Amino acid sequence: MHFFSKEGVRESVEMLAKGVIITTFAVPLVIPVVNQYVLERLPDVVIEGMANTPKQEAKTEELPEFNWSNFVSTYQEEIELTKEKEKRFIEGLILLEAGPSKDRQILVAEVIRNRTKHPDFPDETIQVCNQDGQFQPVQNGVLVNNQGIPLDLEAIPEMEEVYEKVFVQNSNETEELLKKEALKNGLQNEKYWKGGALYFSNLEAVSQEVYAKGQYDQIKVSVKVGGNTYWRYWG
Repeated sequence: MHFFSKEGVRESVEMLAKGVIITTFAVPLVIPVVNQYVLERLPDVVIEGMANTPKQEAKTEELPEFNWSNFVSTYQEEIELTKEKEKRFIEGLILLEAGPSKDRQILVAEVIRNRTKHPDFPDETIQVCNQDGQFQPVQNGVLVNNQGIPLDLEAIPEMEEVYEKVFVQNSNETEELLKKEALKNGLQNEKYWKGGALYFSNLEAVSQEVYAKGQYDQIKVSVKVGGNTYWRYWG
């Protein structure tokens, strides 16, 4: 019996109506009997449709063969372009927060990287950069320079060395600095340094009101490099 021919489909339906159907293992399978009334009124168009032979053949047009290789190539290029834009955005934020010093850029970059590994912050670097209330250049609406002019991401100075060291080689200079400071002050709990700094701020520019509200005075272990103070644990 040809199951996918018109005759085969009708024969299968008739067997179904009798309550028996033969499986591919030649084992009779008893199922509830289909009412003969239903079988007699089963329209030919249903049978023909099931056999993929409708009474009126539909007009079909041959579509051009889809070029998967071009699609994959274009898709990969778009992903790479997006990643490159995100990378430039991250570098722009680091530059605006740290200034031209590579040493300071590494520390700021580490704070961003360290946050992606902490449960209190987003998992993705670009999400950390865009988190509400965290980085002033982003809170301005767009990355801007100190004259309020939108930063041209293409014009950012070469920062490949900093990006590579922090996000690829996983440097952890902030952890080393905080550990040294904690031990110097007799604090043995690694919570003060393990995983590196999660916060930084220019405390000299913070008003007394903001200073008290932010509980900066409760920070026990911090290190100051350039204009920024880095720490991991509040209190």
